Amino acid sequence: MGYVVIDLEFNRMDNIEKHYPNIYLEHEYLKDIDIESEIIEIGAIKVDQYMKVEEELKVYIKPSIFPVLNPEIINITKITNEDLEKGISFEEAMAKLKEFTGNNILCSWAKDDIAQIIINSHYHKYEDIKWVNKYIDIQEYVTKVIGAKKSLSLKNALTRLNIKADSNLLHDALNDAYFTVQAFKQLYNYRIVKNYIVNNVYDMPAINLKCVDNIKLNYNMIKSSCPKCRRKIILDFDYMPARWRFISVGICSKCHSAVLNEVIVKKTLLGKVIYSEIGSILNEIEYSDYSYRLEKYFIKKEKKS
Repeated sequence: MGYVVIDLEFNRMDNIEKHYPNIYLEHEYLKDIDIESEIIEIGAIKVDQYMKVEEELKVYIKPSIFPVLNPEIINITKITNEDLEKGISFEEAMAKLKEFTGNNILCSWAKDDIAQIIINSHYHKYEDIKWVNKYIDIQEYVTKVIGAKKSLSLKNALTRLNIKADSNLLHDALNDAYFTVQAFKQLYNYRIVKNYIVNNVYDMPAINLKCVDNIKLNYNMIKSSCPKCRRKIILDFDYMPARWRFISVGICSKCHSAVLNEVIVKKTLLGKVIYSEIGSILNEIEYSDYSYRLEKYFIKKEKKS
């Protein structure tokens, strides 16, 4: 059994009114649509257990969800309307990817792509996705093996691994799949890799939340531990929402280090909420800056209430 490394490109409606001011008047269904990303390109590379490339797949998908191709997406991916006009349907693309994958393990850089295969399939009422089972998040694997504290972008990982990559080639699905293979190959060790195989993609924390302002934290699920000695942090403040995560600072009960603790909230494809935490040791200036920011937030919040 080998691996199939995939990369997807998407069309989204972010900032679309800058380019099409009347789009929500002309296409009223977009106001209620329950999907953010439409898959428009699939790139996939099949490798054997020795990381030798066996086969490649590149497919454009003819859009059927969003009525226009976002100019910002064109700028990033260089995908054109002409490319997509020559594409195939979502159902045909999934059938091709299923056949291409066979009994191999699906892999991608971060969980977004695998999540969007499931989400797009549900939107299209496409049910033949039981083949999407065993999976490896190569971003998670590479980040942990390198020893990086926070998740690496593909570009940053390539830089750290001294893999040359022309930035003009990035954001092409097949090229990104190729660069992901290169990063995976350089750090590949099956005895370690097998610990990163997810056997049920529906149970993994695959959906990132863009904003946590309306999320109520369950403090019983938060450890708030020191990254240095793993003891409990005595928090100076409650957790404050900060875009996609919650943050707070405190002092370790054992080593007395000043610590920033970040709580990232994710959901599984079945809707279960999962927390992950990142603790960072702060110097005196950093601790003071975060404390000021937190204090200012909670004073403002108290005044509003």
